[in-house]
Amino acid sequence: MSDSVRPGTNVMPTIPNSARIWNYAQGGQDNYQVDRELGDVMLTEFPEIKKAAMEGRAFQERVADYVVRQGGVRQLLDLGTGIPTASATHGMAQKAAPESRVVYVDNDPVVLNHASSLRSSPEGRIHYLQQDFRLVDTVLEDAAKTLNLDEPVALLVLSTLGHFPPAEAADLVEQYTSRLASGSYLAVCDTIETPGVLKMQEHYLAADPEGAYLARTPDQIEACARGLTLLPPGLRPLPELLVPEGQSAPEGAADCVQWGFVAVKP
Repeated sequence: MSDSVRPGTNVMPTIPNSARIWNYAQGGQDNYQVDRELGDVMLTEFPEIKKAAMEGRAFQERVADYVVRQGGVRQLLDLGTGIPTASATHGMAQKAAPESRVVYVDNDPVVLNHASSLRSSPEGRIHYLQQDFRLVDTVLEDAAKTLNLDEPVALLVLSTLGHFPPAEAADLVEQYTSRLASGSYLAVCDTIETPGVLKMQEHYLAADPEGAYLARTPDQIEACARGLTLLPPGLRPLPELLVPEGQSAPEGAADCVQWGFVAVKP
């Protein structure tokens, strides 16, 4: 990405941005100098963050594939999208079932600029909503133009809840899941608190006190599953989730600082 700003995007290239830093850690090009500088500090002091970023993207791909192939869902609502790629939620869902419909929600103009360039399969549909997903009524009203909320939906909230206090995050997710149909899925992942993560968090707070991304405890992540049934093996490091049949989790999986779960609404 050029460090110039596209007209009308309201992008702030002088302030670090969590989606762009995550993109940088994944080896992407959609970031600015300020993101790369802070990203380099983080990667130097806590190199495990690169693995966490890559595992987060891989988990997203596995979730989208699983809920379509195994869960039979054809509707996905992705909150806090992050900078999407061709293998993001819609790519994996529509590869498994071309008729799948996906709604992306993010209030970051950088994310939506990139999301709008992606294309749906002819049989399916993609919709992009630039909105604060704390506005649950507004988001669901708009999503309902693409999705049938009377039928199961897969709700993805991946590596995004750290922008909110833990209790608020859990309540927010429950506001969504309480309004979804029986048989809907929820996938959540986030960075857990470890000494290395907390040290990295200090750099983020120093660079952007208002927009810093805060880690969670495992219990705070699992609190987002209120009223739902966790699928085995429950809340675990991401490499241990949705492991293909006949395979085992890779060596060192337990060391991943990205934890999550997949749950279903009874």
